[in-house]
Amino acid sequence: MENTNNNNSNSKNEIQLDTITSIEKSKLNSFQNDSQNQNDNGGEEQKQTFEDEEGNLLDPNDLSYNSEDDQNSVIIFDSEIHFSQKIEQVDVVFLIDTTRSMNPYLKGIKRFIRKLIFEARKSISHYLNDDVDVLKLALVGYRDHDQEDYEDSYVSKTLCDLNEDYNVFRKALYEITCVGGDDECEAVVDGLHEAVNLVSWREDSIKLIYHFCGSPCHGSAYRGDNAKSFKKYDKYEKGCPCGVDIKTTLKSLRGKYIEYSMIALGEGLERMTEEFSKFIKVELMAANIERQEVDDDQLKSEEEGKQ
Repeated sequence: MENTNNNNSNSKNEIQLDTITSIEKSKLNSFQNDSQNQNDNGGEEQKQTFEDEEGNLLDPNDLSYNSEDDQNSVIIFDSEIHFSQKIEQVDVVFLIDTTRSMNPYLKGIKRFIRKLIFEARKSISHYLNDDVDVLKLALVGYRDHDQEDYEDSYVSKTLCDLNEDYNVFRKALYEITCVGGDDECEAVVDGLHEAVNLVSWREDSIKLIYHFCGSPCHGSAYRGDNAKSFKKYDKYEKGCPCGVDIKTTLKSLRGKYIEYSMIALGEGLERMTEEFSKFIKVELMAANIERQEVDDDQLKSEEEGKQ
């Protein structure tokens, strides 16, 4: 899949998900200070939220996507739905590695997802006069095994089941945090199993999974060539300790006609991709998600607060 520029002269008809005015930006820049001010009556902390023109909750930590100014597409969504004129249902699941190592990419992932949804809704509107309930969105996260030290941690979790309400989805997206992670490999198999088998896919929908992947799954068959110390790299060389079988999961994905795209954000994923390709078609998706510097002290403090 390739990135493309899509300059649409009929911009009035575009669905604007995240239009942020200069006034709103000014408010959001003072979000942290305002939220800590004491009110005159009870001395309670004021909690402010801001919405865009469509009533969508704005993320004060992610202001860089403005659909009105940014005409660069992250995806040709028409090709995702095969330029279909008979669209009735489209289900999209975003599968995300939410371990600590993904923190430098988290803002970029959130922005990329928002832009992809913008493209999806715009594309679907070209085919339908009434696109209500056509597009449903879901979020699935995964981390690793042996993460009991974190109160809200999980091996895999449906953070938002398929839902047509963008506000519900966006709230779940906003609340994603990246903590934990044990060895270099992660619970990819568990996350994929969750996305394929535990999400409420509609039977007749076009089904799409976009997987933001930072590390390979457990198992010696998926070992990255750059792994110097295998025991340190992967504690579970026999595969998922929960007993989830990757081959069964991939066959289930194929049987449900789910199209699978991987956005690789780490190293050592080549072997895993090759093994997956023996059972399913893997679309390696190009994505301009830049790595950003993260305050390690802040992350450590956040993680300690989870314990």
